[in-house]
Amino acid sequence: MRRLVIVAICSIALLASACSHGVPPAGGSTSVGGSESADASEAPGGSQAPSRAAEPSATVSEEPSRIAGNPAIPLCENVPEVSAPAELYRDSPIYVANEMPVDEIRKWAAAKPGFQEIWIDRDHAGWVTVAFSKDAEARQAELEKEFPEAGAVVVGVDWTMAELDELQRRVSEELTPLFPVGTWGAVTQGVVGIGIGVLSEDRIAAVDERFAGERVCIEGADPADVIPEGPQPQRGDGWRLLADEMGVGQPYRTGIASDQASYAKLWTEIGLAGELPHVDFGSEVVIWFGAVYGSGCENIRLEDVVVDRERALVHAQIVLPGVPQACNDDANPHAYIVAVDRARLPSGPFAIQLGAEDPPGGVPEERTLVDVDLTRPGAVAKPREVHPDPALPKPFVLESGTFIEPGFEYPYGLFVHCGIEWLGEFNDVAWRTDVPDGSLDFIPPKWRAEVDQDQTVKLSIVLRTDPEPTIEARANGHLVIYRPTMQEPPGCD
Repeated sequence: MRRLVIVAICSIALLASACSHGVPPAGGSTSVGGSESADASEAPGGSQAPSRAAEPSATVSEEPSRIAGNPAIPLCENVPEVSAPAELYRDSPIYVANEMPVDEIRKWAAAKPGFQEIWIDRDHAGWVTVAFSKDAEARQAELEKEFPEAGAVVVGVDWTMAELDELQRRVSEELTPLFPVGTWGAVTQGVVGIGIGVLSEDRIAAVDERFAGERVCIEGADPADVIPEGPQPQRGDGWRLLADEMGVGQPYRTGIASDQASYAKLWTEIGLAGELPHVDFGSEVVIWFGAVYGSGCENIRLEDVVVDRERALVHAQIVLPGVPQACNDDANPHAYIVAVDRARLPSGPFAIQLGAEDPPGGVPEERTLVDVDLTRPGAVAKPREVHPDPALPKPFVLESGTFIEPGFEYPYGLFVHCGIEWLGEFNDVAWRTDVPDGSLDFIPPKWRAEVDQDQTVKLSIVLRTDPEPTIEARANGHLVIYRPTMQEPPGCD
């Protein structure tokens, strides 16, 4: 468990989501003026919504996948995004940041009857989608005339924002007394999302009973994946718990003591009070796990102490039982102090950290290196033999698939086994450059000189959006320009 935080966000850049206790599911579209949503077919209150003109019609599947054993309520992840017919989309423009004319189109749309919402569709080259509940075909023609160069489409929808808002209010009002719920308006799908925590039969049935056939979807954890509530274990295979103190010490920290003097020093540095529990340092050592939790999710639990001999690593297994609705994105400390049998430790130098994965960026102090073999009875680590890892933090290198801001320089490693034609995927689009015909494995000579043993060349890349979207990639003084494409990159053998 790396960070026990689930960020509850009701408003981010280009997203104004109607939030109540929960977090909407991630999707390929971003709302820019209201709420996010999914799909169903009746108006609030169970009455059939009045028929409306809806051309160009929104593209959705006729039968969204349903929850196994439940005929009425779809999972939010299975409710399709609303989009226009394929023929309305062109190959260009491709928007790669936030340069699309959202404000101008929203101002135009807000003056038209039937306007409901506007959002950015990252699955369609960042085009702007405008939802109208009537006369959508006429609005599409007007949009093309008013903004001939813009990437924008109109979709016809058979719901209104007022209906979704009222439905969201009813959902929260009727379900909150039964169990904790989160709700959000998923306008890019045309429904109200309901986070029910865990997809248990009784909770699904409660939603089904009250909202079957309405514009709702649900999401939650598989009951099989939910960690059951229970007491803190006092011991495990080769370890026993000495202290369990919330709010004490520092988060993202570890430490070790191998004799009584270092034990007392560690106890004081952590900030623990009271007498030190007895430890037999002939056969045991003391390890501190400075765990972290987000406020609202205080009930973390040390489940086990894991010794990975192959990796020469000792780490904690810390879990968050139950199904929290939301955890704040802050870092609060929880000190677990354990006595570990020396016989279980990796022989020779080893590392201690909170989890099996590397420490997250910004907290290299989480990993403690021990440069001595402590498996021998009574062996003591000198102060200089217990220290942080000097190899942390690792240099930041951008990864393909991330979102980058225009005008900022990023380090990036390009694997060039199949040449440099394809840079990778950034901001939801692939980036490609021209290479000589018949030279699919082409690498510029100055770049070839920089290729390392992993067949990777270290680049400096900068995204530009004006006058057209490009990525400037430099290595060894040589510049290559990449342009966005909606084509799928080929595989590399």
